[in-house]
Amino acid sequence: EVERGRQAGGDFVGRMPPPGPAKHPPNCRVFIGNLATEKTTSQEVAEIFQRFGRLAEPPLLRRSFGFVQFETPEAAQAAIRGAQGHMIGGLTIDLTLSDNR
Repeated sequence: EVERGRQAGGDFVGRMPPPGPAKHPPNCRVFIGNLATEKTTSQEVAEIFQRFGRLAEPPLLRRSFGFVQFETPEAAQAAIRGAQGHMIGGLTIDLTLSDNR
């Protein structure tokens, strides 16, 4: 495992997995653009997107955008078709497939 960092006492803060195959299958990650993250929680986003398929991990929200990681490409495509243009936090979201991370 690769070291990520140390705290003051010398303990490792966390470890990164060794390089290897992608964590998730390709075409399963959806980018959410124009997301009102200051008015939206990860739980709210999960509730919206879970109806399209099983989420592989909790949604990741950043300033004005986010990502939803599905377990299958079919679920990701269904989410893009079904939630494109949906309003979250007063803004109309824009969905596209994203590279897996």
